[in-house]
Amino acid sequence: MRKPKNHSVDDFRPVLALLVGLLLAFIAPSLLAGSDLVDSIMAEAKKLGLKETEISFSIRIPAGEVLEHRGSQLRAPASCMKLVVAAATLDRLGPDHLLQTELMHLGEIQDGVLQGDLLVIGGGDPAICGRENKDDLLWELRPWISRLKELGIRRIDGRVLADVRYLSGPGIHPDWPVEQLTRWYCAPSGALNLNDNCIDVVIGPVVEGLVSVQLKPEHSLLSLRNRLIPTRNKKDHLYRIDRKEKGWEVTVSGKFLATSGARTEWITVPDPADGFASILLKMIEDSGIEVLGKTLAPAAKAISVARIHHSLSSRLPVMLKQSQNLYADALARVLGRESGGDGSFESASSALKSWIVKNLSVHEGVVIRDGSGLSQRNRLDTRLLRELMEKALVSRWGGVLLDGLPVGAIDGTLAKRFRSSPLAGKVRAKTGTIRGVSSLTGVLETKETSVPFSLIYQGRHGFTSRARDWQDKSLYLLHKAFGADLKPSG
Repeated sequence: MRKPKNHSVDDFRPVLALLVGLLLAFIAPSLLAGSDLVDSIMAEAKKLGLKETEISFSIRIPAGEVLEHRGSQLRAPASCMKLVVAAATLDRLGPDHLLQTELMHLGEIQDGVLQGDLLVIGGGDPAICGRENKDDLLWELRPWISRLKELGIRRIDGRVLADVRYLSGPGIHPDWPVEQLTRWYCAPSGALNLNDNCIDVVIGPVVEGLVSVQLKPEHSLLSLRNRLIPTRNKKDHLYRIDRKEKGWEVTVSGKFLATSGARTEWITVPDPADGFASILLKMIEDSGIEVLGKTLAPAAKAISVARIHHSLSSRLPVMLKQSQNLYADALARVLGRESGGDGSFESASSALKSWIVKNLSVHEGVVIRDGSGLSQRNRLDTRLLRELMEKALVSRWGGVLLDGLPVGAIDGTLAKRFRSSPLAGKVRAKTGTIRGVSSLTGVLETKETSVPFSLIYQGRHGFTSRARDWQDKSLYLLHKAFGADLKPSG
């Protein structure tokens, strides 16, 4: 019998080298792609003049590896804060949670006379008379008027009152920029919200040398000071709309191009509840029902007349696709109330942070001041936002959130991005912009998987357009590395 040969380690080295080579052939592409991709994303930022300290990103690539740069650095998320609101409300309240606004009468109806008040009870719905019918700003309240007629009411001895106790505290956050509080994106939120809590200011055309200005919807609290003058010089076409902090007088001043057609601008209301009650009162009186407005003794019971209700899931597309701040702040406050709080901004913050701590592994140092992301003092990081998107991809409520996101080159705040790009229709993401901040969080869809990502720039004012270019180029690099066969979102 031949004696077995003793092999040294050197004898096996060629075989080991071959095995290692074969192993690396399988795993090296993803590892190298990951390392190279981080370098490439950083290089794109540098080309655009963005500092390494100003950018953060967190991306989970299909192989499972997380690519990051300053992923745990806390930054202002801007409107990507709305993703937290959407996820927390969907998870805790459910997509079918109803936001209800109810009209009730207090007192008896005898011989066509309501011997008491009408009472509107607000439930925080941000979208009464929402955007589904732009031709009629009050379309959703008209059935209420019809219902009063059906009850045979010809006169109301009492008043039209608003009950807004469902949400507590002011509707404007103290962090918001004071000089922008009359802009539509700073509209206050409350238990009662109507027409996005804005006044439509319809300017033009010029008729017989005068610039037409209309305020809609009309009601008794509103007044107009029209100081516009027409001009035929396009360079002089410049006007402004002002309203004093707590007043209902709207002043329109400047010059308006005589050949221009009508255009609509928006200015916020000072008090959503007062506006709602005043508009409803005018609608009732315009219908022929007399309202005496007497202060009467409290009625023994309240009887429901009519109600409006919207599901949470039906409100999210406007909040996410159009980045409507009012919707986000109202829904965050509703979550605060339904979680046992008082419906204030503080209770909203507590409820949102509680959800993050319970559901996401990343939460150290998180600061939540509002639901809209308008506050510069909010603090999240890209790792948290990327993890939130991963949770949405596997959660029962995630489809509602993902369906509500803007789609690149298709709709919402991404309608004009990724055009003439391989990424058109392939990116679902929430955008965010405030002074010195640009954020983008979502998923890049491939045939095999969804790639969750979050990219935030926070730095010098005036660089946010470059930051958006960096985000778009970063996603294109992702596409080149992993998404040759991208699938359309939808």
